[in-house]
Amino acid sequence: MIPIQESTSHSELGIAKMKSFQQFIQESVNIQHVDTVIVNNAESSPASVGEEFSADIVYQGSIHRLTIVSENGIPSKNELADYLQGDYPGVIVQQIYVEDNSPKAFKIKDEKRYHPSKLEWV
Repeated sequence: MIPIQESTSHSELGIAKMKSFQQFIQESVNIQHVDTVIVNNAESSPASVGEEFSADIVYQGSIHRLTIVSENGIPSKNELADYLQGDYPGVIVQQIYVEDNSPKAFKIKDEKRYHPSKLEWV
């Protein structure tokens, strides 16, 4: 038979004491925006908001991969092609890849060109 541990105090087990209901009610929580929560008048720190994705494009006969951050979600291939026309005239968007990790909020983070003879992105 395995002995059951005798009664131990919460401090010996390392369990923190819970707040009383009155303490919980007195604590102030201020939600300014969906991405900002301030508890007990603490300093608010701005968080980076946006979705990161990669897109394979064909520009001047070469395949390029762009890494883009968008604050408005992932665009369709047509929306991204329309946006990129200013920087890459005649661009064709082949594929959009969502990565796990916002008005005119596209920022190109990285760009690589596929080199067929080397079989790698350069």
